[in-house]
Amino acid sequence: MFLLHLSRPRWALLGLLLVLGGLPARVAHAQRPQLSLGFVPLGGTNADSATVYFEQGATTGFDSDFDASKMPNSSGLNVASLAADGQLLAINGLPPDLLASSFTVPLSVGGPAYGTYTLQVGQLIAFPATTIYLADAELMTRTRLERGSSYTFELTAANTSASYATRTRFALQFVPSAPLPVVLTFFTALAQPGGVQLSWGTASEKASAYFAIERSPNGQSFAELARVAAAGTRAAGQHYSWRDTDPSLGNGVCYYRLRQVDLDGSATYSPVRAAAAGPRLALFPNPAALGITTLLGAPPGATVDLYDALGRRWLRTTTTASGTAQLLLPPGLPSGSYVVRAGTCTQRLLVP
Repeated sequence: MFLLHLSRPRWALLGLLLVLGGLPARVAHAQRPQLSLGFVPLGGTNADSATVYFEQGATTGFDSDFDASKMPNSSGLNVASLAADGQLLAINGLPPDLLASSFTVPLSVGGPAYGTYTLQVGQLIAFPATTIYLADAELMTRTRLERGSSYTFELTAANTSASYATRTRFALQFVPSAPLPVVLTFFTALAQPGGVQLSWGTASEKASAYFAIERSPNGQSFAELARVAAAGTRAAGQHYSWRDTDPSLGNGVCYYRLRQVDLDGSATYSPVRAAAAGPRLALFPNPAALGITTLLGAPPGATVDLYDALGRRWLRTTTTASGTAQLLLPPGLPSGSYVVRAGTCTQRLLVP
């Protein structure tokens, strides 16, 4: 849970209701523009959240009538927005006239340890003329946010002594909605025998060139697989599909996204979709014991590499015809979490 700096009685009720799932009922009734983000570790149960909303009288700086300060919570998970003066806010009230033009709200994101985390959209209401993106300055991506969508990433700087891992990597971008060149209505990834079936549709298209299909083993680093020609300019809806016949990625899960490219070269990313597919690697024992572990379930003859959180390679070997490999860890290998990669498959290894 997180602590709120509240100065007026109405904020006591607001803080309680935010923890329970949103702003007060009168906010929902008035349909105040509001975006809430949850922050969770992959496979974890602890979570943190931050909310940005718009109301007459609010300012871009801290105002105790509209904002609530953010304090570190006991889990070490911390997400907050930054006011104009740099103050961290759990609840950030902003003036509605900001929505008339493009503007950015920086985010502060920190985790208690290295690992994979997800930013999850909770509430996203009353933005009829605004498109919201999550910008990742490290990967130079911009992902359009929808209700229920998520963004998974690696955090490689731990949160210690209440100092946040990054205040510069992530930001919310609010952009006035104009007639979009391409209006994406759906995008699905369905695992089937022999591959993953991708399907998507558009309500209309204007000067669209193609869709680039991108895949990732972890939801963070994407590589282009193929391109599907778009319809150009069409007022009617269009349907597309493409099949990934070699979805052999880490832990049996593939992540996909579309990069829609217009004739002028501008591009927009779809939300990320995940599908369970491909072989599943196993390491036994894990954590490694006495500097030895055995890799199972890899493709025969695959190159096996061991990487640390900084991307440094510590070991390289090759799997046998049965898809196994014995990993003799280098003497003096520091304790921590490592990634074992065999071909396009990955698995985490803990070294005590």
